[in-house]
Amino acid sequence: MPCCSEYCSCFKLRPTLNRTVILGSLPNADHKKSNPGPNHGNQTLLEIPPMKYLPFTLLLMAAAMLIACGAGHPRLTSIAVSPSSATASSSPQGEVGFTATGTFTDHTSRELHLADGLEWKSSNTVVATIDDTGEATCVSPGSVTITATAPADLQITVSNGVQNTSPKVSGTATLNCT
Repeated sequence: MPCCSEYCSCFKLRPTLNRTVILGSLPNADHKKSNPGPNHGNQTLLEIPPMKYLPFTLLLMAAAMLIACGAGHPRLTSIAVSPSSATASSSPQGEVGFTATGTFTDHTSRELHLADGLEWKSSNTVVATIDDTGEATCVSPGSVTITATAPADLQITVSNGVQNTSPKVSGTATLNCT
């Protein structure tokens, strides 16, 4: 069988039926007494029966799934936007800072941020705009509804482009631009 690199000739791996072969470096200098597998310098081949660690592996996988799915974590139940009502000038353009406070199933509450998946929206961007931090700017006279929305399961919000598909929770406030 042809070798894929110059290192292949150093390791003459024999096929093992129903076994997993792991190449590793072990801290024990005396490989012959502690390891049943052949060795090459400080690299040792270990043969591990595949079923030996199956229960532990399954337990770790189940735990990881529960953590990833937000199991055991409080869910967001409501959002309060502060101030609930504000007035600012549209000429010159006035600004109002809004904050969103989330209340959870365990009856705790805290301020929500962009990292939680919080999104801000203005009901009419001709009258007022709002940025990702909750800073609204009056552009022309009128009244708008400012909405803060976040996923109910904040624990699975990540910043690597993966969408959090849990239900959304929203809260609103009113901004009057004069």
